[in-house]
Parts: sequence; C-alpha cells; structure tokens
Amino acid sequence: MLKNILKTKGYTSIRLKKTKSQHLVALLEVNNTEGLFLIDTGASNSCISADKEAHFTLIAKENTLELSGAGSEKLEAKPTTKSSIAYNGLFLVTLKFFLLDMTSINNSLSEQGSEMIDGIIGADFLKKTNALIDYKSKKLFLKL
Repeated sequence: MLKNILKTKGYTSIRLKKTKSQHLVALLEVNNTEGLFLIDTGASNSCISADKEAHFTLIAKENTLELSGAGSEKLEAKPTTKSSIAYNGLFLVTLKFFLLDMTSINNSLSEQGSEMIDGIIGADFLKKTNALIDYKSKKLFLKL
C-alpha cells in the first residue's frame, strides 16, 4: 500500500536487507561498481572504506579531515570528488564520499555474523533523495 502511494508521488524504491546485526544494507553501484552499503540515519556523511578507493574509482582530494563518530574517537577521512550512485542501473544522484578506515566497523559486523560492508550511506544522501524507510517491507523510498 505504501509503495503504491509513494509511487504516485514520484518515489522509487530500493530493496534493503536486514543483517544478523539488525542493520539495514543495500546493494548500490558507485561509479558503475556494485558494493554493499549500510544505511545509517545517524551518520552525517556517506563514507567508503579507504581500501576501496581504487575499486570504486574514487578520486580523493589532498586534504585530510577529522570527523567524529558516535563515540569520542576522532576519525581521519579524505573527501572525494563527486561520484555517481545507482541502483540496478538506475542513476540516483551524485555525491561526495569520505574515505575512512572501516576496519573496526567491519570487524564488529563480522563478530556479529554480518557481512562486511564497503561503505555507509548517511544523512547527506538520505536528505538529498528525500528518503523514507519502510522497516516492515525493508524498502528505502527515494524521490529523485
């Protein structure tokens, strides 16, 4: 029902998967390369694991920034130039990512029996696409 209402309002939907750690993830294409991305409404910015820079043909900028996570630790991150994001070949948006070391995140997910992720989709993407999450149907609705 929700899908039909949102479709008439110009929304498209993306299938989400719930991991063993209870996170929602989506298979998205960044610069025509598929990856697994955790949907994180609490993350201000979308990020990709620094070791995936070449895999997604990202172009990092020279400057390194210090970002804050949910805890007190500081994370060093490098911004990238804009990249294209698509779902099943459908272009969604262009977005700048931050490259950061996601080893501890992936280690934690692995310990919980979840798949390792390539990156995080944050509020920058969610705001830009007027995203709505339907937890029951595990769908992310985007207005492009």
